[in-house]
Amino acid sequence: MRGPWLVLALLGTVQAVPGRITRSGVARAQAVVDSVFLDHTSTEGTIEGGDWASYLMARLGVTPLPENTQILIAVDTQHILLSGRIQDLPAEARAMMGPLSALVDSSTVLAAEIALLPSSPGLSHFRLQGVTIGGFPVPELILRSMLLDVGKSYPALTKSGRDLYVEIPQDGKVSLINGAVRLSVPPVPHGTQAPHEP
Repeated sequence: MRGPWLVLALLGTVQAVPGRITRSGVARAQAVVDSVFLDHTSTEGTIEGGDWASYLMARLGVTPLPENTQILIAVDTQHILLSGRIQDLPAEARAMMGPLSALVDSSTVLAAEIALLPSSPGLSHFRLQGVTIGGFPVPELILRSMLLDVGKSYPALTKSGRDLYVEIPQDGKVSLINGAVRLSVPPVPHGTQAPHEP
């Protein structure tokens, strides 16, 4: 077991079929979002980790969406982990790393841990908790500097570059389960028509 697989195994988050970032994953995730949060045809739905990561990247405005089967996405009940070799990252992502990427071999594994944090009704809060390169944590001072540039490039993020707030229905809920992200809303009382979210 090598590379990203090793990182996932050490964190205990290996999935039978690890998630991947794909353009088709955006459509699959959007279909679940629509059925639960917009059309209310379902009260619950799950989105595979790679599809959810693809969906969030699309929401951030990453275009064209990099379709790379070498970047693995694992989900457990606590966090989402993206893992891949530096050479497999999109050129834009490598550029944002600045001189840091020049200090290590391009085959070195980079892993980013994202947590789902409590938030106010109507919002889902994702936060980049930390980044490791070759298994070593990137110092907070360096990471903060890198993320400020990310925040400037992607207005959907907070200025810190590490927080993403996704709008959901007031009664909606987003939670993490092993291998997937779960969306849910309370059942609509019998005889009541569910309002459509904008």
